[in-house]
Amino acid sequence: MTVVVRVRFRPRGNLYDYDAAAWPTLQRGDFVVVQTRFGPQVGEVVQVREQPPAGEQDAPADLEPVLRRATAHDLALRQLRQNKEVELLVNLRAKVRDLGRQERRYQRLRIVEVELSLDDRHMRVLYTDEDEDSPLGGAVRRLGQRLAGPRQVHWVRLGPRDAAKLSGGVGACGMPERCCSLFMHTFQSVSVRMAKVQNVSLGPHEIAGMCGRLRCCLRFEFAAYQEARATLPKERKRVRTPEGVGRVVAVHPLSQQVTVEIPDKGRLLFAGAEVQPVQPPCDGCPHQQPAG
Repeated sequence: MTVVVRVRFRPRGNLYDYDAAAWPTLQRGDFVVVQTRFGPQVGEVVQVREQPPAGEQDAPADLEPVLRRATAHDLALRQLRQNKEVELLVNLRAKVRDLGRQERRYQRLRIVEVELSLDDRHMRVLYTDEDEDSPLGGAVRRLGQRLAGPRQVHWVRLGPRDAAKLSGGVGACGMPERCCSLFMHTFQSVSVRMAKVQNVSLGPHEIAGMCGRLRCCLRFEFAAYQEARATLPKERKRVRTPEGVGRVVAVHPLSQQVTVEIPDKGRLLFAGAEVQPVQPPCDGCPHQQPAG
């Protein structure tokens, strides 16, 4: 069996799989040194699992091996790199801000994070740009290279959700930490239909997260609401109730109730089992129901 560990390099960062066959005693919470596309890095093991041999179902793809357990020297070096990252981030943001005052195309560009490799040979710059069609200008690249010195600079453009995940902060709903930063590792598509099914107001402040996109949480309970709505009539449908025929004006999936507006009686609340659909009139139809 192949031992695979999931490693995280940042508290809110993504998880990456590495082959730990040479280090079978690794446990969650251990720190390891691994090779990445941007040089060696120290990461924290957040999960250890065994995979079946190659050729069997769910066998892992070729994975980079864990180089070694992180030593005290590695951890101290990592702390030095992180301190330097903060300095580089502050300086680069200030330079980009000054550049934005000279050229409007750079006013919407934001530097999210700066990461250094353990060997200090690589600098990765994570950034966002509200102008999705705008390529990264040469002026910004030159600024980054001057600050990086002899390091090789890698520019990585992030989407709004990834940027919000790394930035952290209070959620739009008031939670002390955003869902994407707290427990989400991947992003799935979210649609306005999910908000409609859950009777969420479609105002921008109600359905948009701090990233400016539809809130990820709209997907969390969508399936439950969809299942609860399956046995209830839709809004604006005519139904027969114990009080007469009316039109559905509101659906309450969680309580399995509907609000029906009945002429001369107003709006009344009924359990879903108490209402029956009224078929529209159709001349000659053998299933036509008598008018209520």
